[in-house]
Amino acid sequence: MIPLRILQLISSTGFFGAENVVVQLSKELSQAGLKLHVGVFRNRQNPHTEVADRAEELSLKAKVFPCNGRFDPRAMLQIRKFIKGKRIDLIHCHGYKANFYALMAASFTRLPLITTCHNWIGSGFKMKFYERLDKIILRRFNKIIAVSDEIKEEILDSRIPKSKVSVINNGIDLSRFKGIRKTNIREEFKIAPRNKIVGTIGRLTKEKGHIYLLQVAKEVSKKFLDTTFLIVGDGILREKLMEQAKAMGLEDKVIFTGFRKDIPEILSLMDVFVLPSLIEGLPMVLLEAMAARKPIVATSVGEIPKILEQGKLGVLVKPKDVRALADAIISILRANNGKINRITQNSYNKVRDDYSSTKMAERYLEVYQEILRNKEIVNRR
Repeated sequence: MIPLRILQLISSTGFFGAENVVVQLSKELSQAGLKLHVGVFRNRQNPHTEVADRAEELSLKAKVFPCNGRFDPRAMLQIRKFIKGKRIDLIHCHGYKANFYALMAASFTRLPLITTCHNWIGSGFKMKFYERLDKIILRRFNKIIAVSDEIKEEILDSRIPKSKVSVINNGIDLSRFKGIRKTNIREEFKIAPRNKIVGTIGRLTKEKGHIYLLQVAKEVSKKFLDTTFLIVGDGILREKLMEQAKAMGLEDKVIFTGFRKDIPEILSLMDVFVLPSLIEGLPMVLLEAMAARKPIVATSVGEIPKILEQGKLGVLVKPKDVRALADAIISILRANNGKINRITQNSYNKVRDDYSSTKMAERYLEVYQEILRNKEIVNRR
Protein backbone atom coordinates (compact mmCIF):
# COMPACT_ATOMS: atom_id res chain seq x y z
CA MET A 1 0.00 0.00 0.00
CA ILE A 2 1.40 3.41 -1.02
CA PRO A 3 1.81 5.67 2.05
CA LEU A 4 -0.06 8.96 2.20
CA ARG A 5 1.97 11.91 0.92
CA ILE A 6 1.27 15.04 3.00
CA LEU A 7 2.52 18.62 2.61
CA GLN A 8 2.51 20.61 5.85
CA LEU A 9 2.58 24.30 4.85
CA ILE A 10 3.29 27.30 7.09
CA SER A 11 4.41 30.92 6.88
CA SER A 12 6.61 31.57 9.87
CA THR A 13 8.03 34.49 11.88
CA GLY A 14 10.28 32.28 14.01
CA PHE A 15 9.96 29.00 15.89
CA PHE A 16 6.98 29.26 18.20
CA GLY A 17 3.88 27.26 19.11
CA ALA A 18 2.43 26.65 15.64
CA GLU A 19 5.84 25.77 14.23
CA ASN A 20 6.37 23.33 17.08
CA VAL A 21 3.05 21.67 16.25
CA VAL A 22 4.04 21.32 12.58
CA VAL A 23 7.35 19.67 13.43
CA GLN A 24 6.01 17.37 16.17
CA LEU A 25 3.03 16.33 14.06
CA SER A 26 5.24 15.67 11.04
CA LYS A 27 7.66 13.63 13.13
CA GLU A 28 4.89 11.45 14.60
CA LEU A 29 3.14 10.93 11.26
CA SER A 30 6.42 10.09 9.56
CA GLN A 31 7.08 7.43 12.20
CA ALA A 32 3.58 6.08 11.49
CA GLY A 33 4.58 5.48 7.86
CA LEU A 34 3.33 8.59 6.06
CA LYS A 35 5.50 10.58 3.65
CA LEU A 36 5.77 14.06 5.12
CA HIS A 37 7.05 17.25 3.50
CA VAL A 38 7.35 20.41 5.61
CA GLY A 39 6.91 23.51 3.46
CA VAL A 40 7.70 27.01 4.71
CA PHE A 41 7.65 30.39 2.99
CA ARG A 42 10.79 32.50 2.89
CA ASN A 43 9.17 35.91 3.12
CA ARG A 44 11.24 38.71 1.64
CA GLN A 45 10.59 41.16 4.50
CA ASN A 46 10.74 38.61 7.32
CA PRO A 47 12.74 35.58 6.13
CA HIS A 48 12.26 33.08 8.96
CA THR A 49 12.74 29.43 7.95
CA GLU A 50 13.71 27.95 11.33
CA VAL A 51 10.89 25.43 11.07
CA ALA A 52 12.56 23.94 7.97
CA ASP A 53 15.89 23.72 9.82
CA ARG A 54 14.25 21.98 12.77
CA ALA A 55 12.44 19.56 10.46
CA GLU A 56 15.69 18.61 8.74
CA GLU A 57 17.36 18.05 12.12
CA LEU A 58 14.71 15.37 12.67
CA SER A 59 15.39 13.84 9.23
CA LEU A 60 12.14 15.22 7.81
CA LYS A 61 11.96 16.53 4.25
CA ALA A 62 11.68 20.31 4.11
CA LYS A 63 10.97 22.66 1.22
CA VAL A 64 11.40 26.44 1.28
CA PHE A 65 9.16 28.48 -1.03
CA PRO A 66 10.50 32.02 -1.73
CA CYS A 67 7.69 34.56 -1.51
CA ASN A 68 8.07 38.22 -2.41
CA GLY A 69 5.27 40.55 -1.37
CA ARG A 70 1.70 39.97 -0.26
CA PHE A 71 0.84 38.06 -3.41
CA ASP A 72 3.59 36.36 -5.40
CA PRO A 73 2.28 34.30 -8.34
CA ARG A 74 5.64 32.56 -8.59
CA ALA A 75 5.26 31.19 -5.06
CA MET A 76 1.84 29.83 -5.97
CA LEU A 77 3.24 28.23 -9.13
CA GLN A 78 6.13 26.69 -7.19
CA ILE A 79 3.71 25.10 -4.73
CA ARG A 80 1.58 23.80 -7.60
CA LYS A 81 4.65 22.32 -9.28
CA PHE A 82 5.78 20.76 -6.01
CA ILE A 83 2.46 19.08 -5.21
CA LYS A 84 2.30 17.65 -8.72
CA GLY A 85 5.93 16.50 -8.75
CA LYS A 86 5.69 14.86 -5.33
CA ARG A 87 2.18 13.54 -6.04
CA ILE A 88 0.92 15.05 -2.79
CA ASP A 89 -2.34 13.50 -1.54
CA LEU A 90 -3.33 16.27 0.86
CA ILE A 91 -2.17 19.73 1.94
CA HIS A 92 -2.35 20.58 5.64
CA CYS A 93 -2.04 24.34 6.21
CA HIS A 94 -1.20 26.41 9.27
CA GLY A 95 -2.09 30.11 9.13
CA TYR A 96 -3.83 32.50 6.77
CA LYS A 97 -0.97 32.88 4.29
CA ALA A 98 -0.55 29.12 3.89
CA ASN A 99 -4.33 28.83 3.51
CA PHE A 100 -4.43 31.40 0.71
CA TYR A 101 -1.51 30.03 -1.32
CA ALA A 102 -2.59 26.40 -0.89
CA LEU A 103 -6.08 27.24 -2.14
CA MET A 104 -4.66 29.05 -5.17
CA ALA A 105 -2.13 26.29 -5.92
CA ALA A 106 -4.74 23.54 -5.62
CA SER A 107 -7.42 25.33 -7.66
CA PHE A 108 -8.86 23.25 -10.52
CA THR A 109 -7.64 20.08 -8.80
CA ARG A 110 -9.42 17.76 -6.38
CA LEU A 111 -6.58 17.87 -3.90
CA PRO A 112 -8.03 17.88 -0.36
CA LEU A 113 -7.16 20.81 1.88
CA ILE A 114 -7.25 20.95 5.65
CA THR A 115 -6.07 23.70 7.96
CA THR A 116 -5.31 24.11 11.64
CA CYS A 117 -6.42 27.41 13.17
CA HIS A 118 -4.00 28.10 16.01
CA ASN A 119 -5.34 31.61 16.68
CA TRP A 120 -5.89 34.96 15.02
CA ILE A 121 -3.79 37.61 16.69
CA GLY A 122 -3.18 41.30 16.11
CA SER A 123 -5.52 44.27 16.29
CA GLY A 124 -4.29 46.48 13.44
CA PHE A 125 -6.34 47.15 10.32
CA LYS A 126 -4.11 44.94 8.17
CA MET A 127 -4.38 41.95 10.49
CA LYS A 128 -8.15 42.38 10.84
CA PHE A 129 -8.42 42.40 7.05
CA TYR A 130 -6.35 39.20 6.78
CA GLU A 131 -8.50 37.59 9.47
CA ARG A 132 -11.71 38.38 7.58
CA LEU A 133 -10.23 37.17 4.31
CA ASP A 134 -9.02 33.96 5.96
CA LYS A 135 -12.48 33.17 7.30
CA ILE A 136 -13.84 33.45 3.75
CA ILE A 137 -11.07 31.22 2.40
CA LEU A 138 -11.77 28.61 5.09
CA ARG A 139 -15.16 27.89 3.51
CA ARG A 140 -13.32 26.26 0.59
CA PHE A 141 -11.41 23.81 2.81
CA ASN A 142 -12.44 20.20 3.33
CA LYS A 143 -11.72 20.28 7.06
CA ILE A 144 -10.85 22.94 9.64
CA ILE A 145 -9.16 22.02 12.90
CA ALA A 146 -9.35 24.39 15.86
CA VAL A 147 -6.88 23.96 18.71
CA SER A 148 -9.45 25.13 21.25
CA ASP A 149 -13.20 25.27 21.79
CA GLU A 150 -12.99 29.06 21.81
CA ILE A 151 -11.42 29.15 18.35
CA LYS A 152 -13.98 26.61 17.11
CA GLU A 153 -16.83 28.90 18.18
CA GLU A 154 -15.20 31.83 16.39
CA ILE A 155 -14.95 29.74 13.20
CA LEU A 156 -18.60 28.70 13.45
CA ASP A 157 -19.60 32.35 13.89
CA SER A 158 -18.13 32.90 10.41
CA ARG A 159 -20.94 30.82 8.85
CA ILE A 160 -18.78 27.78 8.27
CA PRO A 161 -20.70 24.47 8.46
CA LYS A 162 -20.35 22.70 11.79
CA SER A 163 -19.58 19.43 10.00
CA LYS A 164 -16.34 20.92 8.67
CA VAL A 165 -14.94 21.94 12.05
CA SER A 166 -13.28 19.77 14.72
CA VAL A 167 -11.13 20.40 17.77
CA ILE A 168 -7.79 18.61 18.16
CA ASN A 169 -5.58 19.39 21.14
CA ASN A 170 -2.00 20.38 20.51
CA GLY A 171 0.50 17.82 21.76
CA ILE A 172 4.14 17.70 22.78
CA ASP A 173 6.90 15.11 22.71
CA LEU A 174 7.22 14.03 26.34
CA SER A 175 10.50 12.23 25.73
CA ARG A 176 12.26 15.60 25.47
CA PHE A 177 11.61 16.17 29.18
CA LYS A 178 13.10 12.93 30.45
CA GLY A 179 16.70 12.68 31.58
CA ILE A 180 17.47 16.39 31.16
CA ARG A 181 21.21 16.86 30.93
CA LYS A 182 23.03 19.22 33.27
CA THR A 183 23.72 22.58 31.65
CA ASN A 184 25.84 25.65 32.19
CA ILE A 185 22.94 28.05 31.57
CA ARG A 186 23.35 29.64 35.02
CA GLU A 187 26.99 30.29 34.25
CA GLU A 188 26.15 31.47 30.72
CA PHE A 189 23.84 34.19 32.06
CA LYS A 190 25.78 34.77 35.29
CA ILE A 191 22.91 33.72 37.56
CA ALA A 192 24.06 33.12 41.14
CA PRO A 193 23.49 29.56 42.49
CA ARG A 194 21.32 30.92 45.34
CA ASN A 195 18.98 32.85 43.04
CA LYS A 196 15.42 31.74 42.39
CA ILE A 197 14.47 31.82 38.70
CA VAL A 198 11.08 33.00 37.46
CA GLY A 199 10.66 32.62 33.71
CA THR A 200 8.46 32.83 30.67
CA ILE A 201 8.86 31.61 27.08
CA GLY A 202 7.25 32.96 23.93
CA ARG A 203 7.16 35.53 21.15
CA LEU A 204 7.99 39.05 22.31
CA THR A 205 4.77 40.59 21.05
CA LYS A 206 2.05 42.66 22.68
CA GLU A 207 -0.47 39.85 23.14
CA LYS A 208 2.00 37.86 25.25
CA GLY A 209 1.85 40.45 28.05
CA HIS A 210 5.57 40.77 28.84
CA ILE A 211 5.19 44.38 29.96
CA TYR A 212 3.12 43.17 32.91
CA LEU A 213 5.77 40.62 33.80
CA LEU A 214 8.33 43.44 33.99
CA GLN A 215 6.07 45.27 36.44
CA VAL A 216 5.73 42.04 38.41
CA ALA A 217 9.53 41.62 38.46
CA LYS A 218 9.84 44.97 40.18
CA GLU A 219 7.29 44.00 42.84
CA VAL A 220 8.62 40.50 43.47
CA SER A 221 12.22 41.72 43.68
CA LYS A 222 11.32 43.91 46.65
CA LYS A 223 10.52 40.80 48.72
CA PHE A 224 12.88 38.30 47.10
CA LEU A 225 16.13 40.10 46.39
CA ASP A 226 17.83 36.98 45.05
CA THR A 227 15.44 36.42 42.15
CA THR A 228 16.23 36.40 38.44
CA PHE A 229 13.59 36.75 35.73
CA LEU A 230 14.23 34.94 32.44
CA ILE A 231 12.39 36.14 29.34
CA VAL A 232 13.01 33.52 26.66
CA GLY A 233 12.19 34.18 23.02
CA ASP A 234 12.43 36.83 20.34
CA GLY A 235 10.09 39.19 18.55
CA ILE A 236 9.34 42.71 17.43
CA LEU A 237 9.15 44.10 20.98
CA ARG A 238 12.52 42.84 22.18
CA GLU A 239 14.37 46.16 22.01
CA LYS A 240 11.45 48.07 23.49
CA LEU A 241 11.08 45.63 26.38
CA MET A 242 14.80 45.75 27.10
CA GLU A 243 14.64 49.56 27.19
CA GLN A 244 11.66 49.41 29.56
CA ALA A 245 13.46 46.97 31.84
CA LYS A 246 16.43 49.34 31.97
CA ALA A 247 14.20 52.34 32.68
CA MET A 248 12.62 50.39 35.55
CA GLY A 249 16.04 49.63 37.06
CA LEU A 250 15.76 45.91 36.31
CA GLU A 251 18.96 45.42 34.29
CA ASP A 252 20.37 43.10 36.98
CA LYS A 253 17.07 41.28 37.55
CA VAL A 254 15.73 40.51 34.05
CA ILE A 255 17.60 38.54 31.39
CA PHE A 256 16.46 38.44 27.78
CA THR A 257 17.87 35.21 26.38
CA GLY A 258 16.67 35.54 22.79
CA PHE A 259 15.63 32.47 20.81
CA ARG A 260 16.69 29.16 22.40
CA LYS A 261 16.51 25.58 21.18
CA ASP A 262 17.19 24.07 24.63
CA ILE A 263 13.73 24.67 26.08
CA PRO A 264 13.65 21.53 28.28
CA GLU A 265 16.98 22.56 29.84
CA ILE A 266 15.81 26.18 30.29
CA LEU A 267 12.60 25.01 31.96
CA SER A 268 14.50 22.68 34.27
CA LEU A 269 16.11 25.73 35.91
CA MET A 270 12.88 27.61 36.62
CA ASP A 271 11.34 27.74 40.07
CA VAL A 272 8.17 29.30 38.65
CA PHE A 273 6.89 29.40 35.06
CA VAL A 274 4.72 32.41 34.21
CA LEU A 275 2.44 32.93 31.22
CA PRO A 276 1.09 36.53 31.34
CA SER A 277 -0.67 36.40 27.94
CA LEU A 278 -3.58 38.61 26.93
CA ILE A 279 -4.65 36.25 24.11
CA GLU A 280 -4.01 32.53 23.68
CA GLY A 281 -5.35 29.48 21.91
CA LEU A 282 -3.77 26.32 23.30
CA PRO A 283 -0.22 27.36 24.22
CA MET A 284 2.42 24.72 23.56
CA VAL A 285 4.80 26.30 26.05
CA LEU A 286 2.26 25.77 28.85
CA LEU A 287 2.18 22.06 28.03
CA GLU A 288 5.99 22.02 28.02
CA ALA A 289 6.14 23.66 31.45
CA MET A 290 3.69 21.03 32.75
CA ALA A 291 5.79 18.25 31.20
CA ALA A 292 8.82 19.74 32.96
CA ARG A 293 6.89 19.56 36.26
CA LYS A 294 7.10 23.29 36.95
CA PRO A 295 4.72 25.29 39.16
CA ILE A 296 2.71 27.60 36.92
CA VAL A 297 1.11 31.03 37.13
CA ALA A 298 -0.95 31.92 34.04
CA THR A 299 -3.68 34.26 32.89
CA SER A 300 -7.17 32.85 32.43
CA VAL A 301 -7.42 33.26 28.65
CA GLY A 302 -8.07 30.81 25.80
CA GLU A 303 -7.74 27.15 26.76
CA ILE A 304 -5.50 27.85 29.75
CA PRO A 305 -8.22 27.46 32.44
CA LYS A 306 -9.30 24.15 30.87
CA ILE A 307 -5.74 22.82 30.73
CA LEU A 308 -5.02 23.86 34.32
CA GLU A 309 -8.38 22.45 35.46
CA GLN A 310 -9.68 25.83 36.60
CA GLY A 311 -6.70 26.41 38.90
CA LYS A 312 -6.12 22.92 40.32
CA LEU A 313 -2.88 22.48 38.33
CA GLY A 314 -1.62 26.05 38.45
CA VAL A 315 -2.55 29.52 39.68
CA LEU A 316 -4.90 31.46 37.39
CA VAL A 317 -5.09 35.27 37.38
CA LYS A 318 -6.89 37.82 35.24
CA PRO A 319 -4.93 39.35 32.34
CA LYS A 320 -3.09 42.61 33.16
CA ASP A 321 -3.56 42.08 36.92
CA VAL A 322 -0.04 42.84 38.09
CA ARG A 323 -0.87 42.59 41.81
CA ALA A 324 -2.46 39.16 41.47
CA LEU A 325 0.39 37.94 39.26
CA ALA A 326 3.00 39.11 41.77
CA ASP A 327 1.12 37.62 44.74
CA ALA A 328 0.82 34.27 42.96
CA ILE A 329 4.54 34.11 42.21
CA ILE A 330 5.42 35.09 45.78
CA SER A 331 3.07 32.43 47.17
CA ILE A 332 4.79 29.74 45.10
CA LEU A 333 8.26 30.92 46.11
CA ARG A 334 7.15 30.60 49.75
CA ALA A 335 5.21 27.35 49.32
CA ASN A 336 5.94 23.97 50.88
CA ASN A 337 7.87 21.73 48.47
CA GLY A 338 5.61 18.78 49.19
CA LYS A 339 2.51 20.66 48.04
CA ILE A 340 4.30 21.95 44.94
CA ASN A 341 5.50 18.45 44.05
CA ARG A 342 1.97 17.01 44.27
CA ILE A 343 0.57 19.68 41.98
CA THR A 344 3.36 19.42 39.42
CA GLN A 345 3.09 15.63 39.29
CA ASN A 346 -0.64 15.92 38.61
CA SER A 347 0.17 18.52 35.99
CA TYR A 348 2.58 16.15 34.26
CA ASN A 349 -0.03 13.37 34.34
CA LYS A 350 -2.53 15.67 32.63
CA VAL A 351 -0.16 16.34 29.73
CA ARG A 352 0.78 12.67 29.45
CA ASP A 353 -2.84 11.58 29.28
CA ASP A 354 -4.39 14.35 27.16
CA TYR A 355 -1.74 16.35 25.32
CA SER A 356 0.96 14.06 23.94
CA SER A 357 2.16 14.46 20.35
CA THR A 358 1.32 10.79 19.76
CA LYS A 359 -2.37 11.33 20.61
CA MET A 360 -2.40 14.50 18.49
CA ALA A 361 -1.00 12.64 15.48
CA GLU A 362 -3.49 9.79 15.86
CA ARG A 363 -6.39 12.22 15.67
CA TYR A 364 -4.98 14.05 12.65
CA LEU A 365 -4.42 10.74 10.87
CA GLU A 366 -8.08 9.88 11.41
CA VAL A 367 -9.02 13.22 9.81
CA TYR A 368 -6.75 12.62 6.81
CA GLN A 369 -8.17 9.15 6.25
CA GLU A 370 -11.76 10.38 6.53
CA ILE A 371 -11.16 13.15 3.97
CA LEU A 372 -9.46 10.82 1.52
CA ARG A 373 -12.23 8.22 1.89
CA ASN A 374 -14.81 10.88 1.12
CA LYS A 375 -12.76 11.96 -1.90
CA GLU A 376 -12.76 8.37 -3.23
CA ILE A 377 -16.53 8.13 -2.79
CA VAL A 378 -17.04 11.39 -4.72
CA ASN A 379 -14.67 10.26 -7.49
CA ARG A 380 -16.58 7.00 -7.96
CA ARG A 381 -19.89 8.76 -8.46
